[in-house]
Amino acid sequence: MVPRKTGRTVLIPVAALGFATLGILTGAAWGEGPKKQKTPVFPLTLYAAAQPEDFIDDQACAECHPEISSEFSKLYHAPLVLDAKLPPDRRGCQACHGPGSAHIANLDEADKIGLNVVRYTQIKPEEVNAACMRCHGSTMHTAQWNRQPHAKAGLSCLSCHTVHHSNGSTSAESKRASAGDIRTAGSAANLETTPQLRSLKASETALCGACHRREAAEFRRNFHHPVPEGTMVCSDCHEAHPTKKSAGRQPFARGACARCHPETAGPFRYEHDPVAGWTGDGCLECHRPHGSPNPGMLSSFSRGLCAQCHSDLRTTHYPGQTCWNSGCHEAVHGSNSDRTLLTR
Repeated sequence: MVPRKTGRTVLIPVAALGFATLGILTGAAWGEGPKKQKTPVFPLTLYAAAQPEDFIDDQACAECHPEISSEFSKLYHAPLVLDAKLPPDRRGCQACHGPGSAHIANLDEADKIGLNVVRYTQIKPEEVNAACMRCHGSTMHTAQWNRQPHAKAGLSCLSCHTVHHSNGSTSAESKRASAGDIRTAGSAANLETTPQLRSLKASETALCGACHRREAAEFRRNFHHPVPEGTMVCSDCHEAHPTKKSAGRQPFARGACARCHPETAGPFRYEHDPVAGWTGDGCLECHRPHGSPNPGMLSSFSRGLCAQCHSDLRTTHYPGQTCWNSGCHEAVHGSNSDRTLLTR
């Protein structure tokens, strides 16, 4: 018995060694090797190559850019970058524009100015975003942003945000009173004169409406969320860009709608499938979130709304009435007492 045990003990490590060697050879044959680190994009390359002596005093920037330096203390970023205890690559102008010594040394060579300092109007959207993510990476994942429609449309942080201008900026507490009129969104006058929030180029509603014109037009309908009145803003429902905090939230219909309409969200003993989020688009199966000609912002105000899903049910309906206002299925969002949603 002992020799057999010894034989097994020896053979198992030998076999394991053989498989390991085979794996190494196979990997080498297919060209597998250590993964290469992704090369940083501009302007991160400026910071990666910078030495402490490459950073200059911000007063040198102010001499050529007085129109910006005179207002810098009022800007959203000012308290975050004016701390003298910060490292030089996180302080003042150079926190965003890169080390300034090479820029100062090549002021007479126009073709080199853009190579030695970050000029945000001259670089690609992904380069703008990479620069902003140096500080804002703890709030938002680059990978999350790259999957969003805004990123895929070629927008950058500066498509919506301003850094150097503070005219009309407002605090978060006053955002609803100064929301602006989304129904006139997109006009140059509105974008220039409406108040701002969080360093936005314009009021939130005007800024969103400048691109999302179809949605802005829907707020002209008789029944709409009170965005034009300034009671709500777009970000009450929509995430302009995802954050680590918002990544774990409920799906749109169960999350965004239920925050203001908890009485319709349940849970109920007898759930209505779209409301529960089991099928379809949730609340959007029946409602138009921006505006509708029908009461309750419904897609239609007739029994045809229910028949879109319940086409297999045959019953007699009286003209001019709906399934929910004729005294029948009144608990359309869900019921704790009746399987057919007749009563709440």
